[in-house]
Amino acid sequence: MSRRYPGLGGMLKEMFRDNPEEYRDPEDIDRETEAEEAEQRDGEDPDEVVDVIPVGSEREKAEMQNALETLYDLRFGIVVLSALVLAFSGLADPAWKYMLGTVIGCVLALFLVQKMYQGISNALMMDPAGAVKYTRKQVAIRYFLTFAVLALSMFLGGIAMGAGTILASFTIKPAAYFQPWFRKLRLWCKGLFRKAA
Repeated sequence: MSRRYPGLGGMLKEMFRDNPEEYRDPEDIDRETEAEEAEQRDGEDPDEVVDVIPVGSEREKAEMQNALETLYDLRFGIVVLSALVLAFSGLADPAWKYMLGTVIGCVLALFLVQKMYQGISNALMMDPAGAVKYTRKQVAIRYFLTFAVLALSMFLGGIAMGAGTILASFTIKPAAYFQPWFRKLRLWCKGLFRKAA
């Protein structure tokens, strides 16, 4: 029997069909099959990573200290970036409104970061379903608070105050991206002040 011509669409499907089984080592397939069978027998997932940190252990203290240091780095980054935003106050028409808006935005960003830290810490102590509900509620509260402060600053101070508030409150994201750099800068400044004292 002769094979029928598949047409252009059929040729493209055949050409780009990717069957991962064809490219894998048969020994890997056997190992995965054995692991799946063991999972079904034992009721455990061999790929699941379970990392339990004992309460009161040195590792728990180190993890908590690292989280707190990261919070300090974010705060420092927000203040530094807000100072950079403040440097553009000469471009605003009423400069004092822009400056006040920048200070309001900086305070808002610091408050939001603190609330995020507390929210994550609290959610980690809950069961998964409760943690998801709690986290969603906290996110909604943060969004509402952000929009309320931005609307109030725009209403009371106009465009200049609103622009300063928006720019300073958006410093959370770059502070998080450059957190390792801000940690180095914060520790350098801390050492500099210790030497001066």
